[in-house]
Amino acid sequence: MWTYNLPDLPFKEPVIVFTLLITIILVAPIVFRKFRIPGIVGLIVSGMIIGPHALNLVEFGESIKLLSTAGLLYLMFLAGLELNSRDLLRNGSKSLVFGGLTFFIPLIFGFVVAHFFLSYNILGSLLIASMFSTHTLISYPIASRLGITRSEAATVSIGGTIITDTAVLVLLAFISAASEGSISAIFWIRMTLSIAAFSFLILWGVPKLSIWFFKNLEGESGSQYIFVLAMLFISGLLSRAAGIEPIIGAFLAGLAMSNVIPPTSALMNRISFIGNNFFIPIFLISVGLMVDFSVFFTGFEALIFAVALVIVAISSKFAAAWIMQKIYRYSATERQVIFGLSVSHAAAIIAVVIVGFNLKLIGLDVLNGAIMIILVSCFIGTFITEKYGRKLAIVETVKVPVKIGSPEQILVSVSNPATIEGLIDFALLIREKSASQPMYMLSVVPDDDFAEDQIVKNNKMFQSAISHAAAADTELTLVSRVDLNVANGISRAVKELIVNKIVLGWNGKSTTTNFFFGSIIENLIGNTEQMVMVVKILNPLNSLKRIIVVIPENAECEVGFDVWVNTIKKISSRTSSTILFVGFEKSLSAIRNLLETKSDAVNVEFQATNSAHPIIEQNQIITDMDMLIVIAARRRTLSFSHYLDHMPRDLARYFEKNNFIIIYPEQRTVKTQSLSSSLDGIDVSPIQENIDRFSHIGNFKRKSPESRHNSLTE
Repeated sequence: MWTYNLPDLPFKEPVIVFTLLITIILVAPIVFRKFRIPGIVGLIVSGMIIGPHALNLVEFGESIKLLSTAGLLYLMFLAGLELNSRDLLRNGSKSLVFGGLTFFIPLIFGFVVAHFFLSYNILGSLLIASMFSTHTLISYPIASRLGITRSEAATVSIGGTIITDTAVLVLLAFISAASEGSISAIFWIRMTLSIAAFSFLILWGVPKLSIWFFKNLEGESGSQYIFVLAMLFISGLLSRAAGIEPIIGAFLAGLAMSNVIPPTSALMNRISFIGNNFFIPIFLISVGLMVDFSVFFTGFEALIFAVALVIVAISSKFAAAWIMQKIYRYSATERQVIFGLSVSHAAAIIAVVIVGFNLKLIGLDVLNGAIMIILVSCFIGTFITEKYGRKLAIVETVKVPVKIGSPEQILVSVSNPATIEGLIDFALLIREKSASQPMYMLSVVPDDDFAEDQIVKNNKMFQSAISHAAAADTELTLVSRVDLNVANGISRAVKELIVNKIVLGWNGKSTTTNFFFGSIIENLIGNTEQMVMVVKILNPLNSLKRIIVVIPENAECEVGFDVWVNTIKKISSRTSSTILFVGFEKSLSAIRNLLETKSDAVNVEFQATNSAHPIIEQNQIITDMDMLIVIAARRRTLSFSHYLDHMPRDLARYFEKNNFIIIYPEQRTVKTQSLSSSLDGIDVSPIQENIDRFSHIGNFKRKSPESRHNSLTE
């Protein structure tokens, strides 16, 4: 008779272990959320259940340790990657203050308890105190899911985490050297120089190398992701060589690459997806594997000791968050988010305890207390972050101005297959994060005997574009139109799909006005009122350092003024690039006033000019890491300038090797004829006087285009 022998426990077979881990990652969050318990807690508890101190299904062996370390580094890398460097610099002083508070307050609490109540010596007391100071961003995935990672509370918490963990690891190196009697001036000089050199190498070298790599392997999404992983672990390795923990290197690598990986890109989607669904969950399970229940039943004194350590650890972290709230007048919700993100202890505390135990500065009682701290703090941190992070997300949403009008609908018109991916990336870059509508990709097919075959051919050819957009978690719908005229086909699709933003590719072979602009663009902008963007992308968008915007006179008077300013601001924010506005002082002043009302800060510079050829002038300062944006205008509009007649020729001649975008602002008109008929019996003369007074501005077209143009020239 055939028999099957069950494998011995714990499982050693890699397939069994991996299957068990993947099953937990799938099932645990679903089950625990049914009981309103955060999924992160479910992963930690599941690790405790299958661990060597419970069911003994999986041991914390080398393979688990490898995946756990990778998950922790990935967690810190994502924290740096999703943290905009501009936000970090803006809140740098606050992060420094919180880092000091969350380091020194637990350190003082812990030293007093360990030295005066538990009778440990100076070095042992410092080591126990440093155990309270450190923390791990266990609940960061919750903040990421709730979309609050760029709120001030989360930014300050993440920045403070790096500061306090770095300080703890430096203190740990000092304790280790002091216990061996090797403290000297050379020690401090070597430590300072190595940290400074390492930080410069990562923050300066990684962006340079990333830009070069992305330029040369644009479109190779698989290679780009492997490159990101390589930078992550190489930075961790260099961090170890510099004498600090790899988690610091991983965070700095993420921070360095945050400027070259747009948050709405397909690459960013892949990084977040793999990290949040594989690496980080395995790290959380490994935290549960380390928890030993039995230590709490070795005696009443051991349990009291562990409880005392937990109270000090939790209360000192809360005290730091409370003082931070009082200093900067944060709300109670922001304080709780800061506390929830900074209270969890995990990997770093284990590193501290193991070092102290090996140096014989602490005993098993402290090790048991550290396990208790991990268990309790992870539960508290995840619950607090889940509860108050949701409240903060609601508050942050209220801060965003409500947009009145139809939802954003973007149409990308494609004629050259080689430009598809660049156009899709640009559309993703300007797309609202909250947009629920799909993007449309349009192909206009000539109305002839081969139209049907061409549509079938296009549908097959454009499947890669659909997959590319899907990688960024965006639905892309393919639309085909049969028409004798391309411009008519586009304008017809725009009306049918209620599109409000049109993206077109620049045809590099067509450099004359009659061939390209005269037959397609000019006809299109004459038949549509929507915002039209003509895009030429040669260098990757994530390599941008500066956006040069050339503005015609009276641009602020057009209806779509605030829309294109917001679009450029969005490009700048997502690529971490500086904006240089070039134009007349009146227009620049209007832009200043508009940007002051926006919540997200961007680096903006202004250059006033009255030049007759402002586009050509930019050729003297533009580099391959800049992008030129020309704000154009439809003919007979208030902002139309004569140099726009020669714009296609100038762009083709002087900016052949540069990225550039031509933006035709939205032109929506308000019909005033129905005003008097809809207000029968009401004296509308004051209203009518205001309409007549401002009728020359783009919103009101009571005068004919010719008479309005004549009045302007007078």
